[in-house]
Amino acid sequence: MEILEKAARFLYFVDPNKYTYEKIEDIPKPDFVQQAVPYFITLIILEYIIQWIKDKPRTRINDGVTSVSAGVFMLCEQLLVRGVVGYAYIYVYENWRLFELPWDSPYTWYAAAILGDLCYYWAHRAGHEINLFWALHQVHHSSEDYNLTTALRQSIFQSWFTWMFYVPTALFLPPQLFLIHQQFNTIYQFWIHTEVIDSLGPLEYIFNTPRHHRVHHGCNRYCLDKNYGGVLIIWDRLFGTFEDEQPGTVTYGLVEDIKSFDPTWLQFFYLAKIWSRVKEYTTIGDKLSAVFKGPGWFPGQSHRLGDSSGVAEYPNRAKYDPKIPLFQSIYVLVHFFLTLALMEVFSAHSRSLSQFNVIFFVGTMLFTLTSLGLLLEGKRIGILTEVGRCFGAVLFIHWMGISGDTGKIKSLLLAFFLLSLVSFSFFGFTMMTSEKKISANKTKKLK
Repeated sequence: MEILEKAARFLYFVDPNKYTYEKIEDIPKPDFVQQAVPYFITLIILEYIIQWIKDKPRTRINDGVTSVSAGVFMLCEQLLVRGVVGYAYIYVYENWRLFELPWDSPYTWYAAAILGDLCYYWAHRAGHEINLFWALHQVHHSSEDYNLTTALRQSIFQSWFTWMFYVPTALFLPPQLFLIHQQFNTIYQFWIHTEVIDSLGPLEYIFNTPRHHRVHHGCNRYCLDKNYGGVLIIWDRLFGTFEDEQPGTVTYGLVEDIKSFDPTWLQFFYLAKIWSRVKEYTTIGDKLSAVFKGPGWFPGQSHRLGDSSGVAEYPNRAKYDPKIPLFQSIYVLVHFFLTLALMEVFSAHSRSLSQFNVIFFVGTMLFTLTSLGLLLEGKRIGILTEVGRCFGAVLFIHWMGISGDTGKIKSLLLAFFLLSLVSFSFFGFTMMTSEKKISANKTKKLK
């Protein structure tokens, strides 16, 4: 029964009486999103099986690892900042609320659900139509695939601007209701990131569905700046941003065809692009427009979102998919899953650790995932960073003063990273030597 109840949360099928809390402290820990993680994993595996059966595009290792890595980046940011949106909301409610709706009323519960989704619509729309905000959101759209792992590809910066769109409801809605609906809204949006579900019939008129959200993730001209809704699609129908899925293939990813599986680069590269444009433009108006108008705006264009006529209606481009040796792929997967396991353990104990330890661990996680991303790209620098990472892990684990049962885990980790260091050093040396020979042979032929 508990399994079905947790599964029903993905469809927002929840009992208001059961999920109404008098105080923020009464909200369960771990929260509902964290409780949904095993279901995320199960659905990703199930989706892959259905992709294979229905001959749909299957989740690629390199793209899927990058998407989940971005999700881990977001969790690391939350460990450091502890929820900008929640703090801002609570502060406004406690100090400036105009009136107080009854926390235990079903009407308040439903009002919080609907208004929370409306706020999400405008926050999401701003994330696409204001260039600075787009820089903080674009990583979610950087995947050239569309599957359940894409739902986990999140920005570490997004909450830094979305909070302002939710804060107005803090003038009257209790924060505990806001927080639980934010979690349910997030869980709902996970399953709509898939191509294995075609149409849901009449439900398409009211709710956001995989069919509608596929359009939102497309870089086809007709897909741009459409279907911003979270749970409900009625906001797009009301405010003129709805677009139905058209016959033909939706091409996913950014309009600019980026080629990277480096999760750190994906988080930051667009901010650098904006800064470059600001330096390039000469007038104050153009500099401000480069920041606050749409991503497609350039000087001389009248519309704030820019001119999309140059965007292909049906882009025809090959996906970025560098080929790497089988050993390297297996190596990345093993270290990736170990990283996820360590992240899970650390998250459960992070509140009892010092700020220095939290920062050290977060930095280690970000460096690890970046190094693995570089390996997926087949870049030589990835071999160097990975050898350095394993060497650093061996030294750190060796110096840890741990005994007992935990000491056995330490010994296993030490052996694992030592084996990784030796094997990957040998592999990297072999790869670099082979590349030099190939390069030398090409030079000889040219001569």
